[in-house]
Amino acid sequence: MEENAPGPSTPVEPPVEVNVQKPLNNSSVTQGFIAVISLLPCVISGAILGFTGVSMWNLPLTYRNSTWFASLAALGAALGCLISHSMMNAFGPRGSVLLSHVVCAIGWLMTFSSWTTTNLLVGRTLTGVFVGIVTVAATAHSTECFPSRPAARPVVYTAIGVLCVYLAGSLLSYGQTAALAMVFTIVSFVLVRWFVPESPAWLESRGRPGDAEYSRLKLRVTRPSDGARTLEDGVEPSTGGDGAGHRSAAAESVYRRLHHPDVYRPLMALGLHLALQQMSGPLVLVSYAAQLVDDSGVRVLNGHFVAAVLAAFLVAGALVSTAMNHRESSATLAAAGTLTAGVVIAVYNLARRLFLNRLGSQLLSFIPLLGLIVFSMSSSVGLVPHSPVPRYATGEHVALAFGYAVAFAVIKCYPYVHSAVGWWVFAVFAVASALNIVYGVLMFSEPEPSKQQRSATPSKRSSVGPAV
Repeated sequence: MEENAPGPSTPVEPPVEVNVQKPLNNSSVTQGFIAVISLLPCVISGAILGFTGVSMWNLPLTYRNSTWFASLAALGAALGCLISHSMMNAFGPRGSVLLSHVVCAIGWLMTFSSWTTTNLLVGRTLTGVFVGIVTVAATAHSTECFPSRPAARPVVYTAIGVLCVYLAGSLLSYGQTAALAMVFTIVSFVLVRWFVPESPAWLESRGRPGDAEYSRLKLRVTRPSDGARTLEDGVEPSTGGDGAGHRSAAAESVYRRLHHPDVYRPLMALGLHLALQQMSGPLVLVSYAAQLVDDSGVRVLNGHFVAAVLAAFLVAGALVSTAMNHRESSATLAAAGTLTAGVVIAVYNLARRLFLNRLGSQLLSFIPLLGLIVFSMSSSVGLVPHSPVPRYATGEHVALAFGYAVAFAVIKCYPYVHSAVGWWVFAVFAVASALNIVYGVLMFSEPEPSKQQRSATPSKRSSVGPAV
């Protein structure tokens, strides 16, 4: 008998049970469902941007007010980007998206409840504010919570929203389309509120580690190590946790530090890139799709049908852009496609004026149609402004707001420019795309590492991918 063995009267201690908490979602399908629900607001953003694409001139507005109605969504988006940073600091990415749903629902209600010009313009601006907030907040949330899902990118769902609103607008009146969009906004609010957890990094930064761990378990994401928690992970400083209750000093003082070279130089570089990107006409295509088809000379098919086909290719282009490893490569390829489409359409219209008669123009109308298809697929990258590199720059939301402001000016001026120069407006888009290609190569292309450096340093790929 062992020396320390218990005697016959010693009670036997019960075995210790260790409860290991497993992730709440054991199925990747469930995680995919949460990813889809979290990006439903991006579908609404696409519907807002494309709302005028097939119903522009059916609105009870004058020509001048119609151009304001088409462009004010981009101006509201610029305002939404500017306030998104403060909202994310206060309410988190998910909370910001939920609050923006309320603003969006009010905007849709004002759009279809009254035919007064003031209500239409104010409602359009409010829905644009929703687009700006979602552009920043949904991107920050998706890149943190779904880093391994390339399809979980806002640009894909935004393109799907454009396609949906084109299909609805071709069958319903603008008031019925707006009412349907408001119902979908309410449904999106309920689904995001019930199923989507808050950003774990933001919860930790607010001194709520228990809630942050619960959110990670629900999302099935691992806790990043101190060395891995960098800005390349796609989480902005406003959403990342540097300690409980502490905000990033760089993020808080961005407006006060705009005169510093380490802040204004990256902002100026990114701002000029976004300006050239929007001057190449991606949001013009979305806002004036049916009219753009008429401007290109396509008369064989119905303009609404062609617009829906272009939206389908817009979705295809968005899927291709998210599959590319480097965002600067996708931006360069998209600008090259826009350049090609603009040149093709401009040359066709020149030949139609100089050489072709009416019959020849109708027989060769497939040429500008192919150009518009390439234009649509290339426009998916610039559907919402985004940085060509996956590293967050201090005050990037300010550059995104500037991109939307340029888009507002381009959308507002397009009808007047077309009436003045005609089909040469496509040549203007082509020139802006060419400048964007040159500028992107000079400013955002990383130098190719030497063979010795590749062997000495392990390759590192960003998990973010080409997010918007």
